[in-house]
Amino acid sequence: MVLYFWERSASVWIALLYVLMGGLLLAFPAATSTVFVWALAGGAACYGVSHLLRYLQTRKNGEASGADLFLTVLPLAFAVFAMVWPQTLLAFLPLVLGSLLLLDGVGKLPLAFMALRDHTPDATALLLSSLIPLVLGAVIVVNPFQTVQLVVRIFGIGLIADGLADFAAVLTARRTGLH
Repeated sequence: MVLYFWERSASVWIALLYVLMGGLLLAFPAATSTVFVWALAGGAACYGVSHLLRYLQTRKNGEASGADLFLTVLPLAFAVFAMVWPQTLLAFLPLVLGSLLLLDGVGKLPLAFMALRDHTPDATALLLSSLIPLVLGAVIVVNPFQTVQLVVRIFGIGLIADGLADFAAVLTARRTGLH
């Protein structure tokens, strides 16, 4: 099965596609993130329109459902919001995650202070387990959109590395006659 995969010329094209996609994510994290949100908005708009059509059809028969109308308005409102303010949606998730990290760090501070005061062997570990989430959470909350861009870049680096590794494996397999 593995040999079948490597024999296929498609694996070379997939590797090159990964490198290309990773390069785009690495070079243009804000643009690719915005395009992703716009794609979500497009999907939500299609979903909303499908429920609007269902609502209009059932209304002709006198069986209209308020749920279909609700499932029209909510996704369409999300789609409009996402198209107009994609950065707001991109910043929302890091704000939530950054806040959770801050809460985790603050919650561990009393334990770290007690361990430091009592000179227990785990004092350093407890202090680090409190300070690391505090610092990361603060950085994320203060710079939510930059955090998204950094994560997109890291994902892009991962795709490039994966694509290059796949390409190297294909070339190695072909050179050694394992194809």
